[in-house]
Amino acid sequence: MTVSLSKRLAVSLLLAVFACSLAGCWNPFAPAKGDPDDIEPAEFRERTSPRNVLHNIETAYEQKNVSKYMDCLSDDFIFYTSEEDQTGGDPLDPQWYRIDEEEMHEGLFGTSQIDYISLTLTVSDTTHFPGDPQDPDDDEYVFIENVDLRVYEVGGYLRKATTPQEYHFRIDDQVGPNGETLWEIYRWWDLGRGRGDVETENPHMETMSLARLKSHYAN
Repeated sequence: MTVSLSKRLAVSLLLAVFACSLAGCWNPFAPAKGDPDDIEPAEFRERTSPRNVLHNIETAYEQKNVSKYMDCLSDDFIFYTSEEDQTGGDPLDPQWYRIDEEEMHEGLFGTSQIDYISLTLTVSDTTHFPGDPQDPDDDEYVFIENVDLRVYEVGGYLRKATTPQEYHFRIDDQVGPNGETLWEIYRWWDLGRGRGDVETENPHMETMSLARLKSHYAN
């Protein structure tokens, strides 16, 4: 009798969970989705490769760390917006500079209106441009990355950017703590919506180019 009663209780519990999930209730067996408290924070790396620089870009967004983000950009850094963002009713400047990036990210990372941010960069193509054979510090790399940037605002509104980006890297004049060669981004192009961004009619989500999303939070 005890075994039969236990089975009936187990079946009743499963049926209750199933009914609750159909009704849109919380499912105790479902994994958490998008909860930053359940994700172990990534650590920053020495910029000994372009890939490590991009890792630090992702981590700076995750941790809302302006100084670590700016550390990835050269002093003469230039960002180029796409042609489509330079036209229309709210055109963006064709290009901006390191000081503009700092202002935008102080706004993006510092506002209390942002719950959390996730950024995933996935390599699409890489090209190595060897420089003068007598000068190994003259090498450059170009990485084209697919982007998934999500900015979750307090209250549930989501701003999302998926436009691909083209990063140009060169060797930094500075070296690491043990004399390591470090890399930095000195040119960056937003390649525009035409290569992958998708419009949405979700009233709680807005998709846009990466350039437009960054400029939205300029102080």
